[in-house]
Amino acid sequence: MPVFSIIMAVYNNERYFPKAVQSILSQNYADFELIIIDDGSTDRTAQIADLIAKGDRRVRIVHQKNQWIFASLNNGIQMATGDYIYFVNSDDRLRPGSLKKLADIVKCFCPDVIWTKVLTHKCDDNQKIIEYDCHGFDKRIDYNIFLKNAHEFRANWIFLNKACLATNQINLYKSNLIKKHRFRNDIYGADRLFNINLASEINTSYILKEAVYDHFNYMSEEMNASIGKYYGYEHEMFNLFYKENKRLLYEWGHLNKEALDYLASVRLREISIQLRSFNSKCCGLNLEEKLKIIFELFLDIYIYNLADKSGKIEELEARILFGLRELFLREEIDSKSHFYFSYELTYLLLLYEKDEGDYNRLRNAINHPLNKYNIGQCFYKKLIGDNIDV
Repeated sequence: MPVFSIIMAVYNNERYFPKAVQSILSQNYADFELIIIDDGSTDRTAQIADLIAKGDRRVRIVHQKNQWIFASLNNGIQMATGDYIYFVNSDDRLRPGSLKKLADIVKCFCPDVIWTKVLTHKCDDNQKIIEYDCHGFDKRIDYNIFLKNAHEFRANWIFLNKACLATNQINLYKSNLIKKHRFRNDIYGADRLFNINLASEINTSYILKEAVYDHFNYMSEEMNASIGKYYGYEHEMFNLFYKENKRLLYEWGHLNKEALDYLASVRLREISIQLRSFNSKCCGLNLEEKLKIIFELFLDIYIYNLADKSGKIEELEARILFGLRELFLREEIDSKSHFYFSYELTYLLLLYEKDEGDYNRLRNAINHPLNKYNIGQCFYKKLIGDNIDV
C-alpha cells in the first residue's frame, strides 16, 4: 500500500496534463500511486494517459463517460489505496520536492490533514508566468503550525479560511477521513463545502508554510475551469457557504464577533463576484434580466440582514452600485425599463453638480418600489449632509 494516492481528473487537456503528470512522476519521493481519471475526453488525452501508464507502474488510468470534475474526484477517492490522498489539477503543477516534504510531516506527526498553500500565477496560454503569486498567498503563512487536537484546529478555522487553505481541495487528507465523504457535483465550489463537511471530524492537522503547488490562472476566460464564469446558482451557493460556516462555528462554540464579521465580509465580497459574473461571455442574460436578478435575488432579506447586523450596509450599497455602474458602461438601458431607476442611482450619485430636480429624481430612485432595500440611501444621506441648503 503506498503512502500517497494522488488523484488527477482530466478532460480534453492534451496540451497541459502531461506536464502536470511529469511534475508528479519526477518527484524525489516514489511511494505513491497516481490515479488519472479521464472524464470522457474526445481529444488525445486518453491515448496520452495510456502511454504514460505503460511507462510507469505507479500510474493507474480510468476511462469513464463524462461526469464532471467532482464526480471524477469521488471515483478516484474510492479507488485510492494510499494512506493519504492528494489532488492535482490537470493544468497545474506539483513543485519539486513537495511529496518528500509531505512525507516527512506524515512520518513525524501523522496528522489528519496537511493544509498546503496554493500559489496562483497569472499566465499566458503557454503557461508562461506573467504575474507570480498574484494573490499574495505565499505571504500569508510565516511558519509551520501543528494543531495537535480538535480544540486547536477549531480555534484556527477562521485563520485557515483567511489563509485560503480551507477553501479548496488542494490539501493532503487521511484516506480514512475523506472516504466517508463525497464532493457535490453540481456546484463549482464543492471543494470549499467538502472541507466544511469534514471539519468536525478533524483532530490533528498541520499547516505547511512552504508552497508545494502552483495553480495557473490563464488570461483567457475559456481556459479557466470556473473562474469568472456565470452559472446562475452563485447566490444560493455563496449563501450556503456562509450558513454552513456559521453553523459549524456555532456548534463548536466559536461563533464570536470576530468570526461573524469575517463571514459577513466574505459574503459581501462574493456579491461583487456575482455581479462580475454577468460580464462573462457565457452569460446569455440581457440587461433587463440581469437587473431583475440583482434586485429580486441578490438583494434578499438574508443578505440585507447580514449586512445590517455587521454594520456593513454602506459596503453592500457600494458593491451593488459599483456592479450596476459596470453593467451600464457595457450595455445601454432603455429609459422605459422597469429598472431605469437603477441607472438614475448610479448617474445622479456621481453627478458632480446637482439641482433640486436631480435630488428629487435621486430620492425617487432610492424609494422606488423595486428598490426594496433603498439602495443608495447611505450615500444620499452623505450628500445632503454636505449640502444643507438642498
